[in-house]
Amino acid sequence: MSSRVVTELGFGLIVLAAIGLWVASHLLPKRIPKLTSVLAVVMRRRSARIAFVLAWWWVGWHFFVGH
Repeated sequence: MSSRVVTELGFGLIVLAAIGLWVASHLLPKRIPKLTSVLAVVMRRRSARIAFVLAWWWVGWHFFVGH
């Protein structure tokens, strides 16, 4: 198994986990908060907002800019 396959499987598991959390947050709203609620709390801090901007910039640079 090549490292590319392992990487793709890892990202696939992350996507499946995110979808599972999304479904669980709608089925069990008292136990698992929705993503918008979590982001509202996290985004209160300036350092978190800067980190999100930098992360989005990194993603854009590596995936959307043609080399």
